[in-house]
Amino acid sequence: MEDMEPSGDGQPAYGDLLRLRELLDAACVHDENVDQVLFLTTHQVCELWFAVLLRHLDAARAALGSGDGEVAARRLEQLPPVIRVLIDQFDVLATLEPQAFEAIRVEVGDASGFQSVQYRELEFLCGQKDTRLLATKGFTEEDRGRLRRRLEEPSVADAFAEFARGGAEEPATPRRSPAVVERIRRALLALDEAVVIWRARHAVLAERFLGGRPGTAGSAGARHLWRVTERRLFPDAWPQS
Repeated sequence: MEDMEPSGDGQPAYGDLLRLRELLDAACVHDENVDQVLFLTTHQVCELWFAVLLRHLDAARAALGSGDGEVAARRLEQLPPVIRVLIDQFDVLATLEPQAFEAIRVEVGDASGFQSVQYRELEFLCGQKDTRLLATKGFTEEDRGRLRRRLEEPSVADAFAEFARGGAEEPATPRRSPAVVERIRRALLALDEAVVIWRARHAVLAERFLGGRPGTAGSAGARHLWRVTERRLFPDAWPQS
């Protein structure tokens, strides 16, 4: 923050606080194709929110590891509203005309949201670890290294299971009481449910634009996305039969 320019009262100005010059220089907002600006900016915004989700999930896992259920619950409860914002991004993309989408698809080539390393990190960090995704076309060795580290470290699901076991085996404390354990379980369930809705909205949008055609980066398009909606990030948080 040292390079921020202060405003008249000695505080950093709005644009400097948000690093807007750097952000807008890096953003895809200057293309002459207005539809492509909308398409690419929407994806960039999603990646910013993915970074926020990762930060909160890391914080929740650390809190669970230290036995602080209150902090873990608070961090997890902040995430479903973020997912709802991500769902709205698909509503933005749905405003594209089919011919505009087809032109953008040609322009982006094999690039695809399927190649989002941060999204795969989110899945791995939550506990949905699929080693096959390491072979995703377009990933760099640095990308794969990030994912391997996520594979090797405990997931949020692992941390919660350990936290809940400790609550059952040790004397209850305000930060690890049965009520706190249940609050965290409900927070994980709410996050998982929001992600299911996000995935379903993605599948609907893909079907709207692609029909039964394959997607980019080697994916099966809408068929693949519909299959993914059946997966759960935190299966143990759901009612058990």
